[in-house]
Amino acid sequence: MPHSPVVHRRVTRWANIAIFITVLLGGVVCATDSSSACPAWPVCYADQVGPDLRPGWLENPIIEFVHRFISFAGLVLLGVSGWLGRRSADARLRVYPWVALACGIGSAVFGMMIILFTLPLALGLLDLAFALVAMALIAVTDAALRRTHPAGDAPTPRVLARVTLVLLFAMHLLGSIVAGTTTDGTGSFTRCLSWPLWELHDIDRFPALQVLRIVMAVAAIVVIVAMLATSARRPGLRAPAVLVTVALVVELGLGLVITVGGLAPTQTNGIDATIAVSYSAAAVLLMWAIAWLLGRTRAAAVD
Repeated sequence: MPHSPVVHRRVTRWANIAIFITVLLGGVVCATDSSSACPAWPVCYADQVGPDLRPGWLENPIIEFVHRFISFAGLVLLGVSGWLGRRSADARLRVYPWVALACGIGSAVFGMMIILFTLPLALGLLDLAFALVAMALIAVTDAALRRTHPAGDAPTPRVLARVTLVLLFAMHLLGSIVAGTTTDGTGSFTRCLSWPLWELHDIDRFPALQVLRIVMAVAAIVVIVAMLATSARRPGLRAPAVLVTVALVVELGLGLVITVGGLAPTQTNGIDATIAVSYSAAAVLLMWAIAWLLGRTRAAAVD
């Protein structure tokens, strides 16, 4: 029995929203070191399902618990989206949700291991890579399904968007590699989803890789500007282009604020917790918006 295209679009849209929020909250969990606040899994404590109420950002179990709940809902929605699109003529609608689901499950398993055990760096990198790939793929799928203001075929913005995502994914993975340990024994803020700050940090490792991250960030800015210039002339790409611009300006602006304010080797490298959370959230929004723009560069094939 054929499914309704409207249902397919709505389910995929909610899957996109859920996975985006999952990755965003993952950055917030890292920036606030809240994963350790819920030491059991899938419940928060061994003798209690839900988290205790606690004010403030740092080490807040509510953030970690909500992150787990939304991630589970996102996995279910990814599966439903893949099932609804299994006969689509467009490979993005037919394949991407399933790949995103596999990556999402892998990231969830590694996330569980982080809570219960000490996860080696290699598996931690896989955890982050899987989460970013899942977010990008379902964002592309959702954008391809939306039929309002189609952009038509836009090969140049499409190539530039792909290059930008590769640069940003590599830059964030390198952040986990170079991140050191703070004076209180936690990983530095560098390991969290955020752009490199414009100075080298004594607390972190491998200065050459820290410089490489900055080079990648500069290259990403150049490619993003070129992508925005080629997207501005296409009505179907203007909305995601505006969102990309806003996210980039916020990220760079917060980076400047953090750098001017100075750093210290504390839990969030001396960064105000609200600014640290916003810095990480803007980085996730930027990647999601670029993936959304990528999905809009080619209209979905007619079923």
